[in-house]
Parts: sequence; C-alpha cells; structure tokens
Amino acid sequence: MGRSTLWGFGTDFTSQKWLSLDPCGILCVSLSISIHLFALFALGFTMISHYLLSQILYALLYVPFSALALASLFMATTTDPGAVPMGARPIPANLASESDSIVTERDTVRGGLRRRRGIRRCRKCNDNYKPPRAHHDSVTGRCVVKMDHFGIMNHKFFILFILYTFLTAIVSLALILIKFIRCGISVQSSNNVSQDVNKTLQYVVDSYYEEHQQQHQQYANMFLNSGEQTKPGCDAMMNSDSMIIFTLLVIVTILFFFFTCCMLIEQGEAVDTNMSKIARMKTRAGLSNADEYRPVATEFNEVFGGEHPTLSWHWFLPLPVRFPEWARDNVLGYEYNSTFPPVPYQEPSDTDAESVASSVSLGRMSVTSDRDLGDVESDIENVYVGGGVTLDQDSSSVKKRSTTASIT
Repeated sequence: MGRSTLWGFGTDFTSQKWLSLDPCGILCVSLSISIHLFALFALGFTMISHYLLSQILYALLYVPFSALALASLFMATTTDPGAVPMGARPIPANLASESDSIVTERDTVRGGLRRRRGIRRCRKCNDNYKPPRAHHDSVTGRCVVKMDHFGIMNHKFFILFILYTFLTAIVSLALILIKFIRCGISVQSSNNVSQDVNKTLQYVVDSYYEEHQQQHQQYANMFLNSGEQTKPGCDAMMNSDSMIIFTLLVIVTILFFFFTCCMLIEQGEAVDTNMSKIARMKTRAGLSNADEYRPVATEFNEVFGGEHPTLSWHWFLPLPVRFPEWARDNVLGYEYNSTFPPVPYQEPSDTDAESVASSVSLGRMSVTSDRDLGDVESDIENVYVGGGVTLDQDSSSVKKRSTTASIT
C-alpha cells in the first residue's frame, strides 16, 4: 500500500499519529480484537456461573490477561515502530566511516547486486538516509529500524500481545475443563440414578398417599423429578445455542494456544540473538553482516528498553519503550531533531570521492592538477577492482576542479 495518511493518522512522513491504513492489517487487527471479546463474553456467560473457583480464575486471571493483550495490540498498532524520518542523518561519529564504506544494494535497472561508495540511501523513500539496521517496509512505505512486521519501538508490544494471548488461552482451557468435568459427571450420574430413585419414590407415594394423592401430588412430583436435576449452571450445556458457543470457544482456544506457543518460541530466538527473521534471512543470503545486528550496548535490552539488561517489571506492561538518552541515537542508527530540514540529507563536501582517494594507501601515486575528478576515481576504482571489489561505474560524480592529491 505504501505511505498514506487520513485525518492526521497514517505512515506518511507528515502524519501526526502513526497508524497503518493497510486494509489487510486493519482486518487482522479487527479480527484479533473480535476473537478476544468473543472469548471474554462467552466465558463470562457460559463457563463460570454457579461455581466459585471458575469465577475466581476468570476475574483474577482471564480478565487482566485479556485486557493486557488488547492494550498491547493497541500499542503495537499505534506506536511508531522506528520509522526513519525525512531528513535523518548519520551519527557524526559514524559519518566518515559510512561515507567511505562500500554499499551493497540491488540494481533495479540491470538486476542483481551492485556496489558503490557512500552512505546508504533508500530510493523508495526519495533517497532518504537509510541507517545500517533499517529495512524498507513496502506496507507502510517507510524504512523501519530492525523491521520484521514490527520495528525496534513496537517489537515489545507484539511480544506482549502474543504472551498474554497465550496466557488467556491457558486460563480458557482450564475453565472449559472445569466446566466439562463438573457438568459432564453431573449429567451422566443423574441419568444413571434417576430410574432407581423414581421407582423408590413412586412406591412411597403409592403406599402412603393413596387416599390423599391429589393433595400431595405436587410434593410427589417434586421428589420424582429430583433425580433429573443437574447441578446449578450446567443446564446451559443442554441448550443448542450454548453448545454452539461452547464448541466455537473450544476451537478458538485450542488454535490460539498452539499458534501463540509457536510464535513465542520464535520471538524468544529473536530476542536472544538480537536479529529479526528478515535480518537472519539477509545474513544467510550475504546481503548483510551478522555483526551489523549486534546490540549497540549491554547496559540495557534493545527490545524492552530501560536502564538494565535484566528482567524488570516494565517488561510486562504495555508502556512505551525508553532508551537511555546517551544511547538512543546509537540504537536507532541515525541523528534527528525537529530543526532538521525535511529533505534527504546531503553529505558534506569533505567526504566526497576526492577525500576518499586521499585516504587510500596504494604505495605512492601522484595526481596532478586540472585533472577530472572522474579520472581520480577511475584510478581508485581500478585498484578496488584489482583487490576483488567491483564498484558501480555510475556512482562517480565527475566535476571539473583543480586538485592536488597525494596518495601514499
């Protein structure tokens, strides 16, 4: 779908509030909310009536877990995942190394891969700066830091949504099991005993109330039907509508239990290795280096934020992710504030190919004045090719200037 905005909500560079307007994403979020609400009310009206233990489990465990799951889903949907703003620029400490680096990217014209010198840029984001750990998301139309259906700023909420959905599934299974055991045994035992009880009570009625049968008929009917009574709250299981709801609840609970269990295992690996699924795929394909995705610091956890790397209470609450001020730019991989112009960052002139040439050690080579800068870059390019690195021929910017460079 790409970048879009509606009433200030959207994923465009000018959107005031983050919200993906992708129809498929909105459908999935709506479906998740609907299923949670269905399970919440279905359990409340059919599973916990007339039984104290079920009511306690529902009130103290299921309702809080369900509320936290929905809150986490809301935060995951409306939190900026770490989209790179227009005008973002490299961190000053990394500018020189990024400008001198060889960037590997896909050639959309000729196909395959190509390499060039300079900072990474995203052509789909109008040549905006692309931090090392950022990937372009075609759904939102933005480059997102550590993107994998979520980003570095809302990865926590996605994990919490999966975790609390998994916990609601466990509690739901427990409530269903309690209901089945309690009411199933009650119905079965009442059917087996009812015939013997009816015969005995009928004999008592016939023997002692023959003369006053009409007077005591209402009491006899009460005793005769007592064997067919089920436990309080179990009669709903005999209703066809209740059975449909009960069956749907069982199916949904089991499906969500196994799905969220698998997702938690996968996300645990992502947190442990600090690499998303997309990052692992790019590393295996040779498009990225594994060192690129290492944590920038060990003083905190990149997924959950905070000031310490150890488990903390805020990990389990859908609160915004906070990084230490000294590390925020390093985690995101770029520098930005509201005073920056909303245009793609342009590298300073002292980081152009001329300065790159002056930093390469190739023995002793002199470049005379009044030579085209393209000739200088051609010499450097030939050296890189000789060293086994292929540079893009179109990446040189030829300018006529007077230069004197000494490469030693």
